[in-house]
Amino acid sequence: MFVCSLILFVIVGMASYTAVYAVENITVAGGEVLPDQQQAEPVESAISSVVQKVEYTLPYPGILPDHPLYFLKRLRDTILERLITDPIRKAEFYVLQSDKRLQMGIMLTDGGKGNLGESTISKAEKYMEQAAVGLSAYKKSGGIVPPYVVERLEKATAKHKEVMTDLLEKVQETEKAGLEGSMTLLKEVIASLGSLK
Repeated sequence: MFVCSLILFVIVGMASYTAVYAVENITVAGGEVLPDQQQAEPVESAISSVVQKVEYTLPYPGILPDHPLYFLKRLRDTILERLITDPIRKAEFYVLQSDKRLQMGIMLTDGGKGNLGESTISKAEKYMEQAAVGLSAYKKSGGIVPPYVVERLEKATAKHKEVMTDLLEKVQETEKAGLEGSMTLLKEVIASLGSLK
């Protein structure tokens, strides 16, 4: 019975992995830019400044790290990670895990569990780093990184940066140092994305 439950848990996890994709729209000064247009840096003029906000849907994370059965979810994710051998699929898996961990961190922080939220966000950015490092190694070995994967990484990192900037303004001082470390790691990942194109 336990084995059947575990197999079902893995199958549901794989289905959710392939079904969840992030969507982005960029809203600029009340207007909407189409998703297929590239995101430009905010332009500041002498008259006014234009602020962009990334709308990237973070996936529903499922059970949180404070749940007693969370270890089963971690076991499932570890099994999935080891089963994926294709570097592109593995990078997509890492981005999905990163997005889920970021959403978990937000929910935990909003629920008054700031320390657990901060450590969960730290794990999110480590997953994002694994995705970028894996793709970089794949490209150095002669592989071709599809543009849609780089675009998804760019969108995801932009959303992570936006969310963590907002969180840094409202968390307590004890969690702020950890979030700043995660933000530093994220900025390094963002800087490395240019080499993937």
